[in-house]
Amino acid sequence: MSPKNILIYAGLFGAVAPIFAQQSAFFKNREEYRISLAEKLYQHKIYTAAQYEFARQYFYQNPEGAKREASLFYDNIIGVILNKSHSEEGLEAFTKEYPKSAYFALANAPLADYYLAKKDFAKALASLKKVNQYNLTKEENTQYILKLGYAKFMTGDTQGAIEALDEAYKNADRESKNDIAYMLGHLQYAEGDRKKAFQYFDRIKNDFKYAKTVKPYYVQLYFNEKNYDKAIEEGKSLLHEGISKEYRMEVNKIIGESYFMKKNYATAYPYLKTYLDSKTSPSESDLYEMGFVAAQLHKYDEAVNYYNQLISSQSALAQNAYYQLGNAYLEVGKKREALTAFRAASRMSYDIKVQQLAYEQYAKIGYDIGNPFESNSQVLQAYIAQYPNAANIQEMRNLLVKSYLYSGNYKETLSAIKKLGEQSPEMVSIEQQASFLLGTEAFNKGDYTEAETLFEYAAKYNYHKDLKARSEYWMGQSQYQMGDYESTTETLQKLYHSALDFEEKQQLPYDLAYAYFKNKKFKEAQHYFKLYLQNPKPEFKNDAELRLADTYYANNELNDAIAIYDKNVDATDYTQFQKAMSLGFKGNLEAKISSLKKLIENYKDSEYVDDALYELGVAYSSVGKYKEANEYFDKLIKTSSDKNLVANASIYRAQNYADLGQSEKAMEEFRTLGNTYKGTSYVEKVLLGAKALYLKNGDTEGYQNFASSLGVKVSANELDEINLTTAQKLYAAKNYKAAIPYYERYLTQNPMGSKLYQAKYELGESYYQNKSNIKAMLILGEVANASNDYQEDAQVRLSQIYLKNNNRTEAKKHLQNLVASSNVSIRNYALIEMMKISVDANDFNQAEAYADQVLGNSKNSASVREQAQTIKARSLMKRGHEAEAKKAYAALEKSSNPQVAAEALYAKAYYQNKAKAFKSSNETVFRLSNNYASEEYWGAKSLVVMAKNYLGLRDKYQASYTVDQIIAHYSDFPDVVTEAKQVKSQIKK
Repeated sequence: MSPKNILIYAGLFGAVAPIFAQQSAFFKNREEYRISLAEKLYQHKIYTAAQYEFARQYFYQNPEGAKREASLFYDNIIGVILNKSHSEEGLEAFTKEYPKSAYFALANAPLADYYLAKKDFAKALASLKKVNQYNLTKEENTQYILKLGYAKFMTGDTQGAIEALDEAYKNADRESKNDIAYMLGHLQYAEGDRKKAFQYFDRIKNDFKYAKTVKPYYVQLYFNEKNYDKAIEEGKSLLHEGISKEYRMEVNKIIGESYFMKKNYATAYPYLKTYLDSKTSPSESDLYEMGFVAAQLHKYDEAVNYYNQLISSQSALAQNAYYQLGNAYLEVGKKREALTAFRAASRMSYDIKVQQLAYEQYAKIGYDIGNPFESNSQVLQAYIAQYPNAANIQEMRNLLVKSYLYSGNYKETLSAIKKLGEQSPEMVSIEQQASFLLGTEAFNKGDYTEAETLFEYAAKYNYHKDLKARSEYWMGQSQYQMGDYESTTETLQKLYHSALDFEEKQQLPYDLAYAYFKNKKFKEAQHYFKLYLQNPKPEFKNDAELRLADTYYANNELNDAIAIYDKNVDATDYTQFQKAMSLGFKGNLEAKISSLKKLIENYKDSEYVDDALYELGVAYSSVGKYKEANEYFDKLIKTSSDKNLVANASIYRAQNYADLGQSEKAMEEFRTLGNTYKGTSYVEKVLLGAKALYLKNGDTEGYQNFASSLGVKVSANELDEINLTTAQKLYAAKNYKAAIPYYERYLTQNPMGSKLYQAKYELGESYYQNKSNIKAMLILGEVANASNDYQEDAQVRLSQIYLKNNNRTEAKKHLQNLVASSNVSIRNYALIEMMKISVDANDFNQAEAYADQVLGNSKNSASVREQAQTIKARSLMKRGHEAEAKKAYAALEKSSNPQVAAEALYAKAYYQNKAKAFKSSNETVFRLSNNYASEEYWGAKSLVVMAKNYLGLRDKYQASYTVDQIIAHYSDFPDVVTEAKQVKSQIKK
């Protein structure tokens, strides 16, 4: 290892004796002696003394040339060997000053040791590779190879390390051989060459120095060879020895897994738990294994805890964990949480058998408790599509049908039964129920044509006799709502004479009576009203009595009518008005006038006041008191919003002017009325009234000109009548497509006819029914913007079109005109739609004002009142009136309208969450999803509440999973997705 200059010195000064004290005799120059002494000290590794001599030489003797280079090199290389501060920088400075120095070869070995001590293995390896092995002794070479192997291993070159250590092993002495065997055994084991590893371990397993370290490998070996009994035996023995904590934990794991493989889970449990408790970050397989063992021992809550720690990943193990987690949740009665776990497992395809089992459980639990993530019917349908040959496929198909039925999706229930092709008694029963319930749903939505078809379909089955009777009853109700009174009486008469018993039977005579009444068959109506009054429901008794009185009135049996009106305990403005009309028909005009005046006095806000004013005018006109008559007509014209009454009163007043001898005033009035009502049905009455004046003056041409100016042809065009009559027949038969060309022809040839607006309205309605909305809007707009009999009907249809197109601004223009309509149905429609628009615009005061108008009219139907109650509840909620809103929504929970009931349950879940009743709130969410799966919007909103509930319950996994599902699957409801993202941001905090 001596450098070149040392050899030169040796040649110059001869050999040196081994004893330093004798060396001085060979040197005449003191400094030469000290240089030689420093080199000898270095060679014998007496580094501190050697460095002192080299440093003294460099700093105090100011050497030159080779001596300076040698002094500087040795001073710095010894600093590196002794690991002194800044020694590496000193050596770098030497390199810069002497870039071609021959001393560099001597620096590599010390530098390698230095870098190894510093754990800078890359630099150590680089230095070791520069060492010339031929200059090393056998012992030095062995140490060199050990260092080289170590450096290679630490830099990731395991194979290189093995090769280096193999070489060292061959040349090492006995003691060193064991050290190297230990290292090689570890490396070969790590590389997977168990055979070679144990060849080395066999050499040292009885060496006290290595026994405790090597024996755990043998326990692992027995386990790998499936010799579990031997692994357990050796492992337990090793636990009684003083092995390190790390090895002790590994041995516990091997013993536990050996018992696990033998299915002895109770004995495996404490060993595996000891191992797992020692790990701050256990592996997925360890968590899965522990969860499985805990589940086998019925420690389900503990199993849930282990599974929950490893299900954040996507892997076969995670899929199994989800599945086992679901089973564990089931064992502790947590079906909702099990649903989530099985859902996650069913969406992974690592193990298709596990996927199918999880999918089956997911579908069945969803059917059992409801599925807030997606329609359970869709889940079952997807399962059937994915596993058509599954052993349980028939069971799943039957569940699909029932899920549609129980979720309120009756349309899909019928479709599923049709696809099933099964006519078992159970399926027939479900088909009858679904048809009836779907019919009820259509009826509540006002789709009476569809309702009639569905009730008729349900009535053909005899499986549920009461349901058959109810289907026939509601088929009759649907026909009634469509104005088909002939079919109504036919349907209800057949049911009346049957022996079937059903829920609505008591009400049947009442409904029959009304159908006959509407069909103007008053004798039959009278008969059934009398029958009903023998056993009436209290809430309908008064109405039945009044309608009976109306039949007497209609049949001119006026004394009987008046008797009922007089004795009616709940006398109202209506009875007072009907009594007055009856008295008038009897010819007792004075009594009629007196009764009408009493009505106006006692019921100032009555809807019959305008009718009373008009009838007073008519009554006074009948007795020749035209001036008094016109006083009432004047008042009516100034105050009434009923356009029909105003028009008729104005015409009557003009006729009264003529009868009072005020011909010019009368004619002026008729001309004004002609311009006002040009193109309407009133123009014929105007012409009739004016005709007498013109003919009285012999002005036939003037009458013809007046008629022509009003767009009326005195001699009607027969072709126009044919076109219009044909169009109206087709229109009445609902053959709208065929009716359109006839209406178009009529209006082209007769653009200003007396039936102009009727024809325009019916043409517009035909366009609408034929889905030509743009054409419908154009022509209906003409009708809606002019005063005529069809103006309000046109405005209703236009508002519906605009609302469907989400154009609330245009819809509102028409609806605002309709809220004051004298037609109760139209007024209610307008009020309800204006309520909705007001709520959407956050104008809650106005919304509630509209709702109160609807609810204030006790004669409104239950479905109309319910819509108003829903809007009012929604408004109260948005305004933060919690107590009132909760009460309002609670009243709507049992609604037969799925949309209303779903919204009410959402509100209930929302307020339960707000009150921190998180579990109760979740139960409400599942109830909503189970009963009203078709109402996706409220289902999605309720999922957000469920996520908040899980946050409140500190179950972040369930909360996170729920909001992720909302964000992924409900993009059709952006407001819900936004709310879900807000909840997700809270979870991350």
